[in-house]
Amino acid sequence: MSRALNLSNFPPSAEVIGFSARDNYPNIVITREMLHPPGHSRRSESTRDVMVPVTESLPKRILAIFMELGLLEALGEATQSESRTVARAATYLQMIGRRFKQYWQSYPCEQSMDLVAKHSQTRNWQKSTIRCLCWHPQCFKLAVATIDDTVRIYTRNQGVIPILRSSLQKAVTCLAWRPFTGGELAIGCQSGVLIWSVDPTSQITRPLSQAVHLQHGRHQPVTAVSWSVNGELLVTASINDTHLLVWNVDQQRCVPMHRVKLPCALVSYAPLGYNMIASTIGKDFYLCTVPPERVTRVGWTTANGSLQSFAWSRDEKHLLFVTTEDMKLFYMRLSGLKSASYELAFPLVDLDQKVTDGGLAIGGKAQTLAWCPRDRFLAISFKNTASIAIFFTNLAGLQINIDPYCLIFGVGVEYPSCICYQENYQQEYDSDAQSVLTIGWSSGRVEFYPL
Repeated sequence: MSRALNLSNFPPSAEVIGFSARDNYPNIVITREMLHPPGHSRRSESTRDVMVPVTESLPKRILAIFMELGLLEALGEATQSESRTVARAATYLQMIGRRFKQYWQSYPCEQSMDLVAKHSQTRNWQKSTIRCLCWHPQCFKLAVATIDDTVRIYTRNQGVIPILRSSLQKAVTCLAWRPFTGGELAIGCQSGVLIWSVDPTSQITRPLSQAVHLQHGRHQPVTAVSWSVNGELLVTASINDTHLLVWNVDQQRCVPMHRVKLPCALVSYAPLGYNMIASTIGKDFYLCTVPPERVTRVGWTTANGSLQSFAWSRDEKHLLFVTTEDMKLFYMRLSGLKSASYELAFPLVDLDQKVTDGGLAIGGKAQTLAWCPRDRFLAISFKNTASIAIFFTNLAGLQINIDPYCLIFGVGVEYPSCICYQENYQQEYDSDAQSVLTIGWSSGRVEFYPL
């Protein structure tokens, strides 16, 4: 491993560069005029109504509050009972519950959409014009989800831009293309998961078939979707459910995979498909092996906050992550590829906020990690500053070397909302670029940044 780093080691900010029109990259700027008129859909920032009508019976009110806010809050409602015995019993149980709260896992009191925003990979998710970006793993196809619950598909054919929209598609949180298919896209949202089939040869902007809707019990909103390497299975996580669900999408059936102490916010298959990572809305996260290997699950606990973002190396031997509270990049090294066994995590880079010589603030708490398919360039965006920090990484066996490469800034006051790398980028003979970072800026502009 290289010496300890911090953001003071960075060279001056990168020059503003991008692909020219001859590279056939689409020119994407999402303007207010392009967004679906608000009169035709619900407010994009609406949250679940947790108010309970007072005309309902006490048992119904208690049940509704328990499902929405948790056991302790339900007991608080029970203390209002006209029955002195019920009220006293509820008060006594509530007192015990509060005293032993560290052993009593109660659901958080935050509303669902607030939790989505808190654990989203997208900065300022509730108000962000661009909510998600996702490249197809095998072809030139980019999905862009916007605040109006619309998903647009961009290809090299810029004359046809398919638009995916449904009354069930509210508050889009995540996207994932199905591997080895030309146009199957999973969209996680408030009502569950929608599976769209987009004909890659179609010359019309609206799919002829409606999306398949996958939903299961209280497993909504869905906050993470990830396909297995062969595209046969889809795993989903919800901040309202302590189970991960594994879907056979073709049969529209699911089975619970793991049950953990707190609801899950993120889940992802590793690049080779041997391992899986899942994080909760608390301090716990889990590394799991994937069938047909013997299923194992190893739990980890962060020192501060919950897991905010993570990135695997393509050989699954290295795992990088950041948390919601620490201003550090953490590193874990694999000790057994098919056993989900990793060595203790340690800080690799100090991300404390700094000010450049030009007076620009950089660093702070990290928002998103993105590691390019060649394991060469690591991009980190931040929650409260406008830069993207790019590190050059070099892997040699079980060793990692990391060095500062450049800083990327937007135009004017814009900041990066979401970032990802193009999965299928093929190096052109006349280009020095090895990877292409795709940036969704807060202004609604999408930039393709060669590295």
